[in-house]
Amino acid sequence: MTGVYKIKTHEQLKAIADPLRTKILMNLVKNAYTGQQLAEILSITRNNIYFHLKELEKHGIIHVVRKEEKNGIIQKYYRAVAGRFIPEDHLLPSLDLIETSRQVFMETLEVTRSKIEHAPAASFALDSTNVNRRKNIASTYQFHASEENFHAFLEEFKQLMDKHFTMHPAESNSDIQSEEEKSYYMSLVSFQDDNGNINIQ
Repeated sequence: MTGVYKIKTHEQLKAIADPLRTKILMNLVKNAYTGQQLAEILSITRNNIYFHLKELEKHGIIHVVRKEEKNGIIQKYYRAVAGRFIPEDHLLPSLDLIETSRQVFMETLEVTRSKIEHAPAASFALDSTNVNRRKNIASTYQFHASEENFHAFLEEFKQLMDKHFTMHPAESNSDIQSEEEKSYYMSLVSFQDDNGNINIQ
């Protein structure tokens, strides 16, 4: 899922500000799901999920991408209308959006945690044949930079990814790779932290 959708109204902003709708939207950015599938993924009732899907669809945040008949019942598959959602300037600043953004970061970390928990043991096995080569990395960095330098780093990071890796959408689960290639998962989370000197126990 690619593309950017500009949120134009306060009603649209409030539609995605709900924490549960943020989770729904993040799933629908990655793939198309029915209400039943989302209810199972998020462990909530079907009535609850369909209420939130209706609200997101009403405000143009998601749409039905296909319909399938199963046991005489028409199932609707929903998908986000874009890969990213940003508000128009007249909606900023917005406390609702701040909390929605925080939720997106938290959901990103939860997905990463789940990936780690379900990864095979070989993903974390040590290899003593070459101590300078690694199959994984887990690191946290704290640094100072201007906004200009930070954005320059992000741009160079994207170029570096394109240079060295064959990228696939998260939802594709593509098996198309050479014999030398292995599948890797990388999660990048970075944000301005004015409380950077506070130690979290």
